[in-house]
Amino acid sequence: MLCLSIRTVHADSLAVRDLNPLLSGYELPPSLSSALNPVYRNDIQVSYAISNTSLEQQSSNEHLVVDGELHRWQFTATHAINSHWNVSIELPYQSISGGTLDRFIEHFHNDFNLPNGNRANWPVNRLLINYARNGQTLYHLENSQSGIGDMTLRAGWQFDAQIVHTATVWFSAKVPTGNANKLTGSGAVDAAVSLAAQQQVNNDLQTYEQMSLSWLGNGTRMQQEQKHSVWSAMAGIDWRLFNTMDVVAQLNAHSAIFDSELRLLGQAMQFSVGPRYHAQQWAASFFITEDIAVDTAPDVQFQFTLEHHF
Repeated sequence: MLCLSIRTVHADSLAVRDLNPLLSGYELPPSLSSALNPVYRNDIQVSYAISNTSLEQQSSNEHLVVDGELHRWQFTATHAINSHWNVSIELPYQSISGGTLDRFIEHFHNDFNLPNGNRANWPVNRLLINYARNGQTLYHLENSQSGIGDMTLRAGWQFDAQIVHTATVWFSAKVPTGNANKLTGSGAVDAAVSLAAQQQVNNDLQTYEQMSLSWLGNGTRMQQEQKHSVWSAMAGIDWRLFNTMDVVAQLNAHSAIFDSELRLLGQAMQFSVGPRYHAQQWAASFFITEDIAVDTAPDVQFQFTLEHHF
């Protein structure tokens, strides 16, 4: 997925997702490319992401505990049909458990002077997710789960392909191949439309942004609280350090999927930063994501992505 720009190789935006376990399966589009590949027709991407959450929240009539670790593997294949159209398919495999990173996260937050919430008072590497409203438990999980997630199909139409700026509209449809009770899917068909754009500031600096609107079907997890339209947005900067190495910083946000007063079920904002290596046909990135709006998303996420263009 290279850019029509004065740069030989383009570093795409970071494919950040909000890996809050209770949002699993809902179609919030990740960062999508604004440019079709002018050299290669196909792109295969494999990513591995971990999120770790340890939060307890309460409102006047709600109580939520999320203490667990989510692992997400995803395979994405993209094909450029012609100079204007791209199609892609995403298939994830996801697991939720107590994990192994609780102590590491505590030290990580302490080293960077970040809040640790309830971590010091809770069992290490425990899985417990419980949501109650008006004293009635609406979702409870304490046993590890794993499985194929919801599959997403996308089609992108590039309508702007200038040297210094590009823009593409993406149409997405997600089908419920996962399991809502196991937190690998939502149990419904979702759809979304996204506008992705990027600008060339100079030979070493690019900016990019994306706006999306999602329509969510009737999911089978916390059904009465679920909303049916959600917006999401992203903006970032890509700075080239060397010919084969960039640093990317990105801000992601989305509106609430659930009708709730709790921060973890409401609007969320995350900040991601990390390096990206790119060769002629290969690219790799590693980035860290933090909940810049504290307690609205997982405490921390780590993701590694490997791409091959051909």
